Amino acid sequence: MTVIELAEQLGIAHPVAYAVRSMLSVAEAERLLQKLASLPVQRSHAVQRLGSYVSRGSEPEAIRLQFKQEEAQLCATFLHEIAHACDHLSHQSGRPYRQAHGPGWQSWMAALGQPAQSRGNSAALSALRQQRLKVVAVCRTCGAEIRRLRCLDRRKRYVHTDCGGRLQPV
Repeated sequence: MTVIELAEQLGIAHPVAYAVRSMLSVAEAERLLQKLASLPVQRSHAVQRLGSYVSRGSEPEAIRLQFKQEEAQLCATFLHEIAHACDHLSHQSGRPYRQAHGPGWQSWMAALGQPAQSRGNSAALSALRQQRLKVVAVCRTCGAEIRRLRCLDRRKRYVHTDCGGRLQPV
């Protein structure tokens, strides 16, 4: 799936095209819209990040989205990542993308009709994260279970912050 296909599916293709045409000259706008049309949208398995714009050097790679969030939040996240792509492709040609939430990105968010916020919350993703937590260690002193998404490094020693006891990796 590409950016334009998902934008059409979510019903935001025309506002995105309008924003690009309002920010750039005709030739630059068409070039940017063509690049957006070929930019893939990939499914993300992250449970703490709603989406991300990925570039390698000066070339865009993809927009990654967590599709298990609410639809309104998905649209907002998608527009947030499109603003990153537009900022990178229009102002930073030939250079790596550096200033993620700087003035350029903020102007693209305004053109897309979105508030310039850098963080969003999703109740669905919070619930998914809670489901994925697993017991990774048990305190030898108080017996408390430590839950995380990833296992602890077995070569290191850990101390329980509440009681000071040693944690035993499971």
